[in-house]
Amino acid sequence: MAIALFYAFVTLAGGVGAPILFGSIIGTGSRTALLAGYLVGAALMILGAIVEAWIGVDAERKSLEHVATPLSCRE
Repeated sequence: MAIALFYAFVTLAGGVGAPILFGSIIGTGSRTALLAGYLVGAALMILGAIVEAWIGVDAERKSLEHVATPLSCRE
């Protein structure tokens, strides 16, 4: 449930914040500011790809139980 709430909050923040941020950047009329905004966005995407390559797991075509042990499971 915590993951779902975190995902919902971050999606809401990004969905509301990003258009406001880019709208204000476009409103300045500065091409340099717009370029900087796009470069920051690209850098964040590249950082996300690096983090996924570093700590990502092969989860395609696998059930969640095969990827990670359920928290309710006791050994």
